[in-house]
Amino acid sequence: MICKKKSVALFLILLFVINIVACNKAKDSEKEKQLNIYVDLKDKESSSILKSAIEGYKKDNPKVKVSINNAMGGKIEEDIGKNNNADIVVTSRNNMIKLSRKGLLSDIGNLYDDSNLNDKYYTILNSYGRFNDKYYGIGLIPYTIETFYNESYFKKENLKIPSSIDELKNTLKSLNEKSIKIPVILTEDLDINNGLASMIINNKVSMRKLESKYDSGAEFYKSLGEIQQAFDDMAAFIKQNNINKNTFEIGNESSINKFIKGNLPLIISSSYYVKDFKDENKDIKIMDSFTGSNSSKMVVPVICNSIICIPVNSKNSEEINSFVKFIINDDFQKKLLGEGFVTGNKKVNSSIKSGVKSVVVKHLKESTEDNIIFLENVSEKLKSGMSSKIDELLSGKPSTKMWEEIVNDAYK
Repeated sequence: MICKKKSVALFLILLFVINIVACNKAKDSEKEKQLNIYVDLKDKESSSILKSAIEGYKKDNPKVKVSINNAMGGKIEEDIGKNNNADIVVTSRNNMIKLSRKGLLSDIGNLYDDSNLNDKYYTILNSYGRFNDKYYGIGLIPYTIETFYNESYFKKENLKIPSSIDELKNTLKSLNEKSIKIPVILTEDLDINNGLASMIINNKVSMRKLESKYDSGAEFYKSLGEIQQAFDDMAAFIKQNNINKNTFEIGNESSINKFIKGNLPLIISSSYYVKDFKDENKDIKIMDSFTGSNSSKMVVPVICNSIICIPVNSKNSEEINSFVKFIINDDFQKKLLGEGFVTGNKKVNSSIKSGVKSVVVKHLKESTEDNIIFLENVSEKLKSGMSSKIDELLSGKPSTKMWEEIVNDAYK
């Protein structure tokens, strides 16, 4: 009888110990939930939206410890290659391509299929996350580059409102003769020269062709006669319309306010700033058609600076999946819509029926991989050279062999 009592007591003690250990393990497991996000973004617009996304995720997932590691200016390939802690990488398309070429990013094609992203989101946003027919990232939000005009200014100054490429050329020429500068407001990592050039170059060269030969060397790039043709077209446009360095200027939020008040006729801006145009701003319009006299149609370049990627050595798969699902979920996309943005989500944008935002939606619907800013599909070595040569064009230098000179400087 005593033995039985001892056995029961021993059993109860063991059961108690096991329960304590199990509870401690469960608590430890809860404490261990974490998500490490590596961020390498160069513009405040994308950083602001990402911050909002992360704060929203943390609010919905209070048991997950979210750690942010901001890039410190080194090479992202080295950071991710050596860093075993990054679960999510948020960066540019250029960086996504570099990381994928080194085998540092996971192919997330299954996630695209399982979440039906190719149907839910616009082709252009999905194209930003694709490289060589594999998906390595998900775009956070797209911005179109739009030409906005203030209808009241044109009526007051008795100017014809531009409705085609040719009429826009005439408008620019007329404004330039009056020394009225056009503010250009783009994301911080896209300078004014390359931003404006993209409106011409994107119409000349296949983005798939550029992507397939990314950073493949000087000989390939020099063979792209279509980019030299784009420089020739820019030179002709500049000469015919008396365009020079004083035609455009770097704009900011102050430019937006002046434009809304009717003190500026035109601005060229990313659609990020449509959030500042309210329903009562009836005079604010976007050029809807970009058809020229020869019936050719210009594409509207689209920016997407924040691509969400998953490194191959990531660890916290449950938290990674929950974060990605939070981003692509309609609820978060509706939140962005409520803040005044046009999202990449077709269903969420379907509530936009009129105004400048409806034109942005139209341009997103029409966009394909060929609307990706051309600089996101070429080696970063070429960026500064492109900008400086466009400066030379605006100063009146001939365009002859400009593209070849850019390539030679980048690959010398």
